[in-house]
Amino acid sequence: MGIGFKLLNRANRAQLLLIIGTGIFAVGALGFIAGYLSQGQTSMLGAVSLILTGVGSSVKRMKYQ
Repeated sequence: MGIGFKLLNRANRAQLLLIIGTGIFAVGALGFIAGYLSQGQTSMLGAVSLILTGVGSSVKRMKYQ
């Protein structure tokens, strides 16, 4: 397992974090609009999605530099 495999694996994990973060954000927004989530739950989901999206994008950026 060479260096290329590790970079590919890291890129896959970064892409997965971006997808999960975006999905959590969308579900939280829809849940708040529909009235299923309170404002506290929505802000917590927003914070988690922001963290996941930030980590995923920073890992992807490191790959391309």
